[in-house]
Formats: sequence, structure tokens, C-alpha cells
Amino acid sequence: MAGGAGERLRRASSGLDRTLLLALWACELLVLLTGSPAPTLIARPLLLAYGGLALLSVADPGRRLALALGLPAVLLALVERRAELLLEGLDQALVYPAFLGTIALVRALAAVHPAVGRARERVRRLPSEARALGFFLGGHLFGAVLTAGSFALLAPLADPGEREADRARLAAMALRGSCLAVLWSPFFVGMALVSRHLPELPLWQVALLGLALSALALLLTSALELRGGARFLGPALLALAPLLPPVAGAAAAIVLVASITGLASLSAVLLVTPPAALLWLASRPRGTARAVLARTLELTGRLAEEMLLVGVVTVLGRVLAGSASIGAAAGPLLASGILPAWLLLGGLLAAIVLLAVLGLHPLATVAITMALLTAGPPPLTGLALAGLGLLGWALGTMLGSTSLSLLVARSAFELPARALSPGPNGRFVLLFGALAVVVLAVLDAFG
Repeated sequence: MAGGAGERLRRASSGLDRTLLLALWACELLVLLTGSPAPTLIARPLLLAYGGLALLSVADPGRRLALALGLPAVLLALVERRAELLLEGLDQALVYPAFLGTIALVRALAAVHPAVGRARERVRRLPSEARALGFFLGGHLFGAVLTAGSFALLAPLADPGEREADRARLAAMALRGSCLAVLWSPFFVGMALVSRHLPELPLWQVALLGLALSALALLLTSALELRGGARFLGPALLALAPLLPPVAGAAAAIVLVASITGLASLSAVLLVTPPAALLWLASRPRGTARAVLARTLELTGRLAEEMLLVGVVTVLGRVLAGSASIGAAAGPLLASGILPAWLLLGGLLAAIVLLAVLGLHPLATVAITMALLTAGPPPLTGLALAGLGLLGWALGTMLGSTSLSLLVARSAFELPARALSPGPNGRFVLLFGALAVVVLAVLDAFG
């Protein structure tokens, strides 16, 4: 009975959710275009209303997690008499409705883009030896734009008659590739969280580091999963060639705008994507724009839980970063020079991943870690910090028991709960994580 009432409430609130999110999206665009803070005065109460509605309408696990993260932030701010930290965290969260709305637009565009269909059909025709690598690369390139939506494109390419173990292997490869795309793609919440804490770090440097780590992951995957994997790289890349121009072009445009204007990566995504989408739609058949608009509106009505959690962890991160008691406790440990870089990087990355396996999403742990590490003099160079945050997100979502990516991959490939956690990705995370920590420690030493 209660479950039915909750479902009715969720359906009734979805239209209001969408309206509030679209209004918040418009406010953020006005701030960026005019430079005026006036829209912020409207956006604050709208965001509070959106959060309150989301808290009432989301499923119980999401509500419990939001309360478990939000109540300590409120209590800590009130105990320390720093209620202004809550408002500062709220202001920092104002950008995320626009960002998530923009990602919904990108996903709607990908659903009708001919390059997606061509690449999908080519992957279907790959020889069996190259399929695992094709699913890894397909997950990476589809995931760079669609994030967890990539599995809806890849799962139908697995033969339903295949053994469960074979489908699980393909699903693990797709999951691995998709999660690793956060290392360089600007279309992830993880990239948005990390870049917001490091606004002075050029986005092109972060993207270049992410591409280098992705190449390392590709080499390791070939060595671990495929005998003579290098032979299959050519056919797999050729199958995905239609995706390279739109994906690389979108990422390059955002990096270029951010580098020239000095805008944060989040702002560059918000300013570049809608005009680029309009230009592309202008060249398409008449019904395409209507289909994209309808799909975008549908997707924005489903963002309540994600937006609730992003907002709560943003506020919590700001409160922790500004808290005198937390600073006194964490400051000596995080101070530069107290711990060697490799130990600090490895310890924090292991903690983020282990907590993800236990059920705490990297959305919370990465946000809190970045807030604490950037609140004072950073113990690591900016590039090493960015790499740590993005790696934590990538590897945590790959193995996390509450990770949307893992849950969607398991559902799309019709696998039981035990199939992907940790599965073959557990060994990969252990080895790749260790190698990546070495890379980041070297960067920190010479940065």
C-alpha cells in the first residue's frame, strides 16, 4: 500500500520536478550570459523547493542516503555556528541542475544521431575474437557521451543464447570502458565535481591525463583479457570509427572554449552544448528536433534522485571544508610533506573504492575528499588531485554495489546480482589502480 502511494507521489511530482529543473537551468544560463548575480536570488528558493520535492518522491534508498549525508552537514554547521556554510554549499550546487539538464539533452541527441547507429551495427559484425575489445571500446566511446545509457546500445549486441559467463564478460568489458570515460569526458558528474574544486587547472591538462590513463587501461585490458589483443585493436577501432568525429569534436570544442575564455569546464559545457545541438538539429529532418525535445523533457523528469544526492554532497563537502573541527583533525594528516604522495594517493583511492563496494557512492566520497584536500594549501599538485578524484569515481562506480552504471549494465545484459561484482573488473581495478597511483605520484613529483 505504502509502495503504491509512493509511486503515485513520484508520478504526480515528475512534472513539477521537470518544471523546477528547467527553471534552474535557465537561471544558470542567465548568470553565465549576463554576469549578473540576480538570477541566483531566484534560483536559491527554487533549488530548495526542488530538493524538498525530490526528498518526498525518490525511492527509499535514495532518501535514506540523502538524509544520512545531509543531516550531519546541518548539525555540524549549527554546532559551529557557521550556518553561512550551508548557504555557500547551496550556491555551489546551483550549477548542477543546468549540467544534468544539458547531459539529458546530449543523451537525447545521441539517440537520433546516425553515427551511433552505424557504430552499433559495426560492433555487431565484429569477429568473435575482437568482440570483448569492441565492447570495452564501445563502452568507452558511448559512455563518454551517454554515461550509463551506453549499455542500452551495447547489450542487444550480445547474443541472448550465449552462456551467462560469456555475457558477463562482455558486460564487464562494457562497464569497464564506460566507467573509465570519466577520466577525460566533460559529460560526467564526476568531472564536474572535480573541476569545480580546481577551477585554476586547465581542462586540456585534465583531459590529456585522462586520455593517457585510458590508453594505459586499454593496454592492461588487452594483456589481461585477450591473447594477442593487439591484433584485435584495429578491427575494434574501425567498428567505432563513426563515433570518433562527434565525440572527439564535442570534447575538443568544450576544452577549447574553456582554455580560451578561462571558464570552468562546467560553464563551458553549458555554453557550448545547447548552441551546438541547435546547429546540428537545423540540418536534420523536421521531426528530429521534436523527438529530441520530447526525449530531453522525459529525461529531465527522472533526475530528482541524482540531483538530490549531488546537492546534498555539495553542501556536505562545503561544510566539512569550512569546519574548524574537521580542519583541525584532518589538517595535520593532509598537510604537504607529512605523508609521501604515493601513500596519500593510494590510501585515499583505496578508501574511495572500498567504501563504494560497501555501498557509499563515489558521488559522496569524491566530493568530500576534494573539498578537504582543496580547503587549504593542497598536499598534492592540482593535476594529481584531479587524477585522484577522477580515478576514485571511475573505479568506485565500476565496483560499487550502489553504482548506477553497474546496476544498469547488469539489468541490460540480463545478469544475476552476483555476475558483475566484483567479477573480472576486481582484478583490473587492483592492478590499474596501482599503476595509476604511480603515474600520479610521478606527476606530483615533477609538477
